[in-house]
Amino acid sequence: MASIHKRKNKTSKLPFFVSFKDPLTKKWDKAYFETEDKAAVFLQKHKTIEMCVKNNDPSWKLLYFKTEKAATVGDVFTAFSENELPNKASELTITKYEQVMQSVTGKIDPVTGQLEDVIFAVDTPLDTLRGLTREMGVGRKMGWEIYKTQRSMQNCTRRGINSYLRDLRTIFMWAKSNGGAHGRGLIDFEVITTNDSYNDSQLPEHKCKEWTNAEINNLLTNPQLPEYLQEIILVYVYTGARATELLRYNYLNRKKELHWHHVDFTENRITTLTKGKKSVKSERQHPRVMSILAKWKAQGFEAPLPFGYKKLRQYVATMNEILNMEFTAHDLRRLKSQMSEAELNHIAYAAAAIGDTSTGMVSKHYAPQSDATMDKINNAVSDRLNRIAEMN
Repeated sequence: MASIHKRKNKTSKLPFFVSFKDPLTKKWDKAYFETEDKAAVFLQKHKTIEMCVKNNDPSWKLLYFKTEKAATVGDVFTAFSENELPNKASELTITKYEQVMQSVTGKIDPVTGQLEDVIFAVDTPLDTLRGLTREMGVGRKMGWEIYKTQRSMQNCTRRGINSYLRDLRTIFMWAKSNGGAHGRGLIDFEVITTNDSYNDSQLPEHKCKEWTNAEINNLLTNPQLPEYLQEIILVYVYTGARATELLRYNYLNRKKELHWHHVDFTENRITTLTKGKKSVKSERQHPRVMSILAKWKAQGFEAPLPFGYKKLRQYVATMNEILNMEFTAHDLRRLKSQMSEAELNHIAYAAAAIGDTSTGMVSKHYAPQSDATMDKINNAVSDRLNRIAEMN
C-alpha cells in the first residue's frame, strides 16, 4: 500500500516522498515533494487508485490519467478578492474577509518580509484538503481540524474560530456558483460544511452581562460621574443603539456616521443605517434623549457625539474607573433590552427595544429571561390551577 516518508537528508529540497505501486508497470516507485501536504495529496490519490484496482473498478484509469488542474485555495481566494470583495460597501467587511483568508494562507510580516502563520498553502488543491493529515503536537489532525487546532494554538477562541469558518464557508460557497471552465463554479462540492464548526456542546458557556439593581443605581445616580459622561450613558441606554451607530466618525464605513441632519427634533426620531444592510431605520426616541441632544446642539457640538470609537472606549474606561464597575458600551445596549424584558415580561419587546428581530439571539446575548417574567408565568399557572380546582 502507498505510504509517505521523510528523507534522512535534512538539507534536501524535496524532503518528503511517497512510495507507491504503479498500476500500469506493476512496479514500486517513488515521488518526491517539497512539503508534507503535497505528498499527502499524492498519497491520497494513489490510495484511491489502489482501492479501485483491488475492487476491479476500471475508474482507476480516470484518476491515474487525470490532467485537469483542480482549483486551489489560492484560486478561490484570488477570484473572490477580485470579483466579490469590490462589491462590498463597507471597508470593515472587506478587511474582515481579507483577514479571514490570511488566517488560512498566512500573511507577510512587515518587518522581515517573510510569509508567516501558513496553515494551508495557496497551491493546496481543494479536492484534497479534507483528506490532508498533519501531526500537530496534540495528535494527528485531519482536514479542517488542522486549521482549528492551529488557530487555537494562536490563542483564538472557539467562538472566534467558528466565526472565521462561517466566513470561509461563505467564500467557498460563492466559488461553487462562480467561475470555472464552463461558468458553473470553480468547485462542485462543499469545501467547508456546517459540521466542521464547533457545536454548542464544544463551546464554552456564553455569559452576557446581566445588570443588577445596585449597578443600575450606581450608573445613573453616582455624584462622582461628570455630567457629560452621565449624558452619554443615558443616550446609549435610552436608544439601545450599537456603539458605532451614534458616532460622528466611522472610518471603516463613512455612510454610518451620525450627523445632526439624522436627528428629527420635531418627531423625536433618529435615523441610522442598519447593520449589514443598506436600508435606513428611523426610530422614535424618549424625550429625555432628545433633550440631551438639543442641549448638545445648542452648545455648538458639530454632531451628537463628535468623536470616533477609540474616544468612546476611553470615555467608557473612565466611567468604569469612577464607578468601580466593569461594562462596555455594548452592555448599555443590553441594559435597555433587559429592562424591557423585565418590565413588559416578553422577549419580543426586548428584541424590539434594540431593533432586533431575532428573539432567540436576544434571549441568549442580551436579555435572558428575568425573574419578573418567571414570577408572572408561575403566578399565572398557579391562578389557572386554582380556578380549575375550584370548579370541582
